[in-house]
Amino acid sequence: MVRPTLIQVEQRAQVTARFMRKVSHKYIFDNLSEWRDRALLWLIRDEFTLANFSLIYSLVVLIIAMRQGIWPSLFAALLSFLCFNFFLVRPFYTFLVADPRELLDLVVFFIAASLSGRLASFAREQAENARRRADEQNLLYELTSALNQTGSPDGVFIVLKEVLHRLPLVTEVGILPWSETPPEGNATRFYLLMRTEDHGYGILHITFALPPNDVPTAVVNACAIQATLALQRIDLTERAQQSRNFEEADRLKTALLRAVSHDLRTPLTIIKTSISNLLNLYRTLPDADREDMLKTIEAEADQLNRMVGNLLDISRLEAGAMTLDRSLNSLEEVAGDVAARAWQLNHRERIKMIFPAQMPLVAFDYGLIMQALGNLVENALRYELESTQVEIEGSLCDGEARVAIRNHGPDILPEERQLIMEPFFRGKGGNLGLGLAIAKGIIETHCGALWLEDTPGGGATFVFSLPLTALEGDCAR
Repeated sequence: MVRPTLIQVEQRAQVTARFMRKVSHKYIFDNLSEWRDRALLWLIRDEFTLANFSLIYSLVVLIIAMRQGIWPSLFAALLSFLCFNFFLVRPFYTFLVADPRELLDLVVFFIAASLSGRLASFAREQAENARRRADEQNLLYELTSALNQTGSPDGVFIVLKEVLHRLPLVTEVGILPWSETPPEGNATRFYLLMRTEDHGYGILHITFALPPNDVPTAVVNACAIQATLALQRIDLTERAQQSRNFEEADRLKTALLRAVSHDLRTPLTIIKTSISNLLNLYRTLPDADREDMLKTIEAEADQLNRMVGNLLDISRLEAGAMTLDRSLNSLEEVAGDVAARAWQLNHRERIKMIFPAQMPLVAFDYGLIMQALGNLVENALRYELESTQVEIEGSLCDGEARVAIRNHGPDILPEERQLIMEPFFRGKGGNLGLGLAIAKGIIETHCGALWLEDTPGGGATFVFSLPLTALEGDCAR
């Protein structure tokens, strides 16, 4: 024989005490008022007829049925039947009935009282069921609304726990790791598998203070199903995002292979040819030719280095692996460094800077913004007329710092405007489009924006904006 544990004994004692309190409250204390009313009616029994008393008793039974339910009302009807016979039907103070017609009255009274009590109790139960269903619907609606705003599995579990703790008699709610065979439950402890056809998310563990009926368990099942659907939605969303990332990576890989097959091979071929000529013809080549070949090798090596660096940068941007070292910096100082580097390369003053005197400091990564602005200026210088200068103008607008790089060369074709800042785009000059794409990615990583405008009189103006205050987390753009 298996002895009950201490916890099981305590649970049974709680159930018994709860049942006794319910019985004493419904069948004894709630009928004390009826006994008081009967004593009062007994004192005035000579002033009323039996019909009056039967109506009063029926009303009392009806009130008890509406307040307590069917069984207390039947108990009150039986008690009323006995008291009616004992106190109001001759001979008094006995259960004998002298007139057979009065026996018929008693039977009809008992049946009428029982039926009215049953109908009133049924109406009360329907009202309670309607209220309970409304509470359950409100609970499920709140759960569904909260789950729709949750984008992580941990958030789903937190919302589910908060909602289930609001159910009556619930003392503990937990989420266990997924397993095909959940632990064995008992009368107060339940384990529900949170799974779909192809994936399991966890095991819902819930404990009640007392053994529940079918209604709370049905609500728990409905909440668990809603949470499982939310977890499935999050899982499918993550899979779709991964699929998009894989497609983008595949597109990037294809473009990278194309770049390697042409743009990287060209400088390598030039370098290889120049080195071969130097090795084979070094003694016969004039000093000027040898110097030209060495300069060619240096220029092509620099071009190759820039191209490989751009490929690495665009790969980091596409993978979201670029980290920022933000600090307060001056955009005018960045523009000055870019202009100085352009002068070293061209030995001409081809850049004009226009910045207001009160340009505030902005939080950004100095090296990355300098790289982005350098790419934009390099692209503008490539198409700038020899007689004009590229303008770098700073301004403030709508809580943002803006920098415009103004070029006075040819206009950009309408069909190229949407593609010019895409990776690996080739313009009419045949250049591999990486610089603008890298600049756009760096600026957007800073929660800024880059767009294209027309230059008055001809040309293209690239404008980028940065927020004056650093934003935390993902950018809203």
